[in-house]
Amino acid sequence: MPTRRSLLAPQLVCLLSCLLASGLSEVAAQQSNPTRNYSLKTVEATPIPRQAHFALWKDVALGACTDAKSRFNLEQNECVSVISRRADMCIAKYEAQTPALITTRAESRSIGRNFMYCATPYYFCNGVEVKTEAEVLARCR
Repeated sequence: MPTRRSLLAPQLVCLLSCLLASGLSEVAAQQSNPTRNYSLKTVEATPIPRQAHFALWKDVALGACTDAKSRFNLEQNECVSVISRRADMCIAKYEAQTPALITTRAESRSIGRNFMYCATPYYFCNGVEVKTEAEVLARCR
C-alpha cells in the first residue's frame, strides 16, 4: 500500500522543477535584456551595473540610426551594423576603467560621452568615413 509520502513525492518533484524552471527563465530574461530594470535618468536612485550601463549607452547610440541618412550619410541598417561592431570594441576599451556600479549622473555622462565618441560613426562621403575637414574637402566633392 503506498504511503501518503510516496504519493506526494511526484507532485513535489513537479512543483520544485516548475519553480526552478520559472526562476531560470527569469534569470535568462534578465541576462538577455540587462537594461530592463535600469535607466540612465534614474542612475542615482537605482545604480546601474557596468554591463547594463554599457548596454543602455549602446541603445542610445543605436537610436541615432533612426535618422542615419542625415547624420552620417548611411542607410539605417549600415548605421546599426557600424555601431554594433564598434560598441563591442568600445566596451572592451573602457570596461577596465569603469566602476562595477555606476552611481551618479556625472559618472554616467562621463562614461557615456567616451562611449558615444568611440561607437558613433562620423559622416560618410562616397562610402568613406571622414573625420577631419581636410578629409571632407578631399572626399566629399
